[in-house]
Amino acid sequence: MSTPSGDSQHTMVTANSYADNPRSEWNGALIEETSAFRSDVELFYNLHTLVWDPDLGQTLDSRNDAVTSEVDWHSKRVPELHLTNTLRFADGTEADLTQRAVASIDCPALLLHNKATFADDRERTLFTISKLGITAHDHEHHITEQTATVRHEDDCDVIVAHDDEDDRYIAFAQQRGDCRRFDGHRVGVAGESRGPDRSAWSDIYEDNNGWIDANETATGDLDVGFGLHCGDGQDDDTDAAGHTVEWLTAVGFGYSEADAIAHARDVLDRGYEAELDAFIEAWEEWHDGITETPTDDPTVTDLYERSLTSIKTAQDGCCATIAGAFKPHDMTYKFIWPRDQVIIVQALLAAGAVEEAALAVGWLDGVQITDETYDDRGIDRRGTWWQNYYTTGEGHWRALQLDQVGGPIYAHWLLWDETGDDEYLDAHYGMSKRAAEFLLDWDNGWGFPKPHQDPWEEVWGHTTEGSAAAIAGLRCMAELADAKGDSEFADDCRETAETWADNFERYCFKENTQYGSHFVTADKPEGNIHPAPDARPDAAAFMAYWPWNVVDADADELVSTAELAADPRWQADSTPCVGRYPADRYTPSGAPEDGGWPLCEAYADMARWQSGLDSDAVVDHLDDSTEWTTTAGLLPERVDGDGTVSWNANLQWSQAMYVLLAESHVRGEPFGLAPEA
Repeated sequence: MSTPSGDSQHTMVTANSYADNPRSEWNGALIEETSAFRSDVELFYNLHTLVWDPDLGQTLDSRNDAVTSEVDWHSKRVPELHLTNTLRFADGTEADLTQRAVASIDCPALLLHNKATFADDRERTLFTISKLGITAHDHEHHITEQTATVRHEDDCDVIVAHDDEDDRYIAFAQQRGDCRRFDGHRVGVAGESRGPDRSAWSDIYEDNNGWIDANETATGDLDVGFGLHCGDGQDDDTDAAGHTVEWLTAVGFGYSEADAIAHARDVLDRGYEAELDAFIEAWEEWHDGITETPTDDPTVTDLYERSLTSIKTAQDGCCATIAGAFKPHDMTYKFIWPRDQVIIVQALLAAGAVEEAALAVGWLDGVQITDETYDDRGIDRRGTWWQNYYTTGEGHWRALQLDQVGGPIYAHWLLWDETGDDEYLDAHYGMSKRAAEFLLDWDNGWGFPKPHQDPWEEVWGHTTEGSAAAIAGLRCMAELADAKGDSEFADDCRETAETWADNFERYCFKENTQYGSHFVTADKPEGNIHPAPDARPDAAAFMAYWPWNVVDADADELVSTAELAADPRWQADSTPCVGRYPADRYTPSGAPEDGGWPLCEAYADMARWQSGLDSDAVVDHLDDSTEWTTTAGLLPERVDGDGTVSWNANLQWSQAMYVLLAESHVRGEPFGLAPEA
């Protein structure tokens, strides 16, 4: 969740339902990660709700102890978060905990409406616990140094915390009725089970006695907790359905303590319904400003609009979209990959979201390497992009991938070609020309691009997809150069592109491997990798047809590769979803697992459709992929062999592919093919 406009566009919230994860011992749901200021730095995570029942001597937690849980959105167009957890106590009675959450349009803040329903109105205490994460991250090492303090305002208790550089602040407050006080509070050091700095989690959950040992301040890797006493004749709602307690939790963000506290108080003052009304209005206005859904099929419409909502939600205030909101293992996807950005631009333009596409192309222009800069291989990277970026625009991983050089030229060309607006041509012409100049110099002397890293970030060699992207980039540059009257440069780009295209199959297509005859991951790969990248089929190769338009849809080489996509060694056993390549080890276990990638299946189905192998491939994909979605109805990066979500939910590249297939189906042709020879 985030906002499409206003002051919370930097604020992104993710929720997780563990009940839908067969690998988890938990069945609960909770707000898991929240960022503000920039999407790749969390400010707090794991927002727990707990219940202490003194009669039973039990403390139950929404994540660890729920017997069932659900997560959903308000609607496919409005990502207000809805979470429900059911707790079961030792006497067999149950409690339902529900949360609704919105990010404020008017200020950088988050507001939650909480409701707990019990069988009776006896005395209980509700607790909120959260782990802080305000300080800087380098994503290989979590740097944890923050300070939190309890402030007792005239009519409000607040826990306010800041990072060690004093430039990011976060404030927690709550309200029940007219009361904004805590019934107990603790600032603790995460992982500490004893002593004055013991963690709030240890004090509340592990002690299991219903009391908080107050602690006003601490420094380090912190968690915070605060209580809300209820029942025992207090003014709540009790009827035949049970006893209900409702309260608000506010989280404010700011560049000073005063601002963070003020923002938390502001959303409490406005109230949940007012914040929700503004949130709904902003999201509906955004959707109404782009093209109408291209189908009357309600199932397809739902996932199509959810996908667009998801892409917009993940667009950081820097104007680019992070790759994904969740972490497989300890690696975050909250970076910006230029390649992903290119495909997202393609999807945004297909859907009529020109403003967002233009912002993304502008971001690509702004982070391009424009000075003499050498990477670890001694390559002068001037004119290229780093492998991925922090949302500040600082490079993170730095390998050379040619789809992240030719791709941005393509995105620029597509923006100009779709809009017909020469302002876009002029604005980014320098960016594209610098990238094209790098590509022209990257010839290996034998009529093909020099080696580079594959799109899966595992292999260095003459990759199929990267080489096709380089060819497409030069063809796009030729179109742009012609439009600018730079005919000599246009001719240079076309000549090199056609030489590379003439040699494409010689490098990238292999016959009589253990899988058959097919396009491969890469020719002449470095390292001892199994299965060998120059002897295995690869779903990224389908991009050589769409969008790069280097290989014809009915070319024998593409057809034979598409036929192999149904091979059980490559495709999931129980759902029609192909993987990246056979025996892929990039899985939750780190070993080959049965399963597939929805985005890979999308490229394969486009090839099947356009080659004539299966005229219904795209139509079937639009229906089949609705079975691969998360609780919130979004597509992940990877699914297990039966279609169960297994990896990084949700991935924006997957959402973009669904939008592109839906738009291409309605048009009767692939959207966004690069220029032909």
